Amino acid sequence: MHADGDAVEQLTTALEAVPRLKELAHRSPERVVGSREFQQWREDGVEAIAAVLGRDSSQARAFTSIKYSPSNFYFGASDATYRESYFRGLDSAAEILRSSIHEVSAGGFERDQC
Repeated sequence: MHADGDAVEQLTTALEAVPRLKELAHRSPERVVGSREFQQWREDGVEAIAAVLGRDSSQARAFTSIKYSPSNFYFGASDATYRESYFRGLDSAAEILRSSIHEVSAGGFERDQC
């Protein structure tokens, strides 16, 4: 298990990456979601949450279930449509990361013993 300080640092790192991921999307949002940088960020984020709150925690499940592309994506969809969905997903992820940081910092959590 990670020490609380390490967990907060990992969660904070994931949270601080959100503006950069948003910046990248101004060029081509659909390519960002498929990028290695985005995929690594998403994996790191869920791992940071799972390390301290548990893989089956509501935060880890919610983070994993976030959609970053339109539900009804179709060929020729505008970048604006895609970007809106992507930003909404990142905003949701940021809120989950903030909530997780707060929970860890406040000490009001139980660690997964698995």
